[in-house]
Amino acid sequence: MHMKGIITRLIIILILAGLLGGGVYYMFFMDKDLRDLGYTAAEIEKLRTYKITDKVKTYNPGLIAALNSEDFIEENLDYYIHIHANTDVTKDINDLAKTYTIQEVESLSEVLKPQDLYSLVFCDRISNIELYKQYYRKGYDYQTSVTLTNDLDAQYSRTLMELPMMEYKEVMAYMDYAAKGYSPQFLAYFYNNYEPEDFIAFRTISYFPAFEGLLQEEGFRFERLARYIWHMNRYQTSAAIAIANINDDYDVPDSVDYSDFYDSSKTITVTDPLTVLVNKERRLPADYVPENLEEIAGEYRDSNEPLIKEAREAFEEMAKAYSKDHSTPIISYSGYISYDDQKVLYENRLAQLDGNAAELDRIMGKEGCDEHQTGLAVSITEKGTIAYDFDETAACKWVKENCQDYGFILRYPKDKDYLTGYAANDYQYRYVGTDAARIIKKFNWCYEEYYYLFIEH
Repeated sequence: MHMKGIITRLIIILILAGLLGGGVYYMFFMDKDLRDLGYTAAEIEKLRTYKITDKVKTYNPGLIAALNSEDFIEENLDYYIHIHANTDVTKDINDLAKTYTIQEVESLSEVLKPQDLYSLVFCDRISNIELYKQYYRKGYDYQTSVTLTNDLDAQYSRTLMELPMMEYKEVMAYMDYAAKGYSPQFLAYFYNNYEPEDFIAFRTISYFPAFEGLLQEEGFRFERLARYIWHMNRYQTSAAIAIANINDDYDVPDSVDYSDFYDSSKTITVTDPLTVLVNKERRLPADYVPENLEEIAGEYRDSNEPLIKEAREAFEEMAKAYSKDHSTPIISYSGYISYDDQKVLYENRLAQLDGNAAELDRIMGKEGCDEHQTGLAVSITEKGTIAYDFDETAACKWVKENCQDYGFILRYPKDKDYLTGYAANDYQYRYVGTDAARIIKKFNWCYEEYYYLFIEH
């Protein structure tokens, strides 16, 4: 029995030694694997402290940073392990853990780059993980994918997925159209059949059901859009008939009675001083005076009439640009004119014309009906040249070609008098901002057309 006891003890000792040796063996090779990944002995010891050596499959500087960070939260260990980062993003991962479960993070990590994954903390929570992954796989960046996932209805998402990947501006335009109520089918047709710059340019257009039908009709032209819609509304016609009639200039009268526009004149309330439309049908109140009127720099004016700040800055920038390559500058000879001063000017000019209002109304508006009262209108000429001869100068051509890049439009263009109520001239300009000015220039609109399409509704 004594011998049996000794043998039993020896067996137990051998078993224990084997187990201990196996553990040492296991730890040796585990440490070797971690060393091969790039971990130092101190880092391996840190991993061992939290019993995660078997969970680490790559070298993760962000994990080591988290384990040594004062922001470390042990409950978030799986997040630190799963999210690979080259810097200390412990705080961001902690915030991410407040928003997403580890299962959601694991799912997102299937497609997201590591830096995009922990950057999600700066975005709204993703409402549909699988849809988000589809957008990301398609090529949209992590932020745009969040916006599309959260803000687009399902029908618009399906259509967008079927379209080629869009540039950021195109995506934002798509979302603007969707928010206004334009159908997914219309947006797909628009995007697939017209230039991207047109798709972007019309993103702020108001909602017109007629636009959907017009755009898909043969013969449609953007430059006649407002006229098509006016014609459809006035005569209750189809898109096809409106296009046929307007393309034949059905709406253009043989002659224009400029005084007739006063018959439907009404006093307006100014809600936006920068976009306000003023003409003979839309009269400013007698007490309207724009804020932030500022004098134009002396070298660029021939009178003391100011412009509002935005228009003054833009005009001076345009004048300086012209002066870089030309010795004779362009100048303003007329800016802001008050309601009362316009009344005096009109009456004096009417007297000079022996009371011929029909002639005067071609070129001048009564008090309240002239855009100079807005502080946005400027009459331009070349220094030393009277306004009526401006059209004969190289300066006139330059301003026409470049004004939109400074936010100005030619206010009374050729062949638009039946819409504006004023005969065409080459010296009257209006500040509308660069976005509006460029689309007006591109499609040869007058401000009445732009205002109807983008602002009035």
